[in-house]
Amino acid sequence: MEPVPPSPTEQDTDMGGDPACWLDRVCPECGGFLLEARPTTCERCGTALAAE
Repeated sequence: MEPVPPSPTEQDTDMGGDPACWLDRVCPECGGFLLEARPTTCERCGTALAAE
């Protein structure tokens, strides 16, 4: 007889992840994460970013 795997707990089923509010900190050109809150250019690829 094979052992029965434990049932999932709340911690095991929590998918978590990064908050969607960080989407404005991702360069649309290269996908790099922007360290500044409102950057004017991407420090990774140099793409000019639109001011909102």
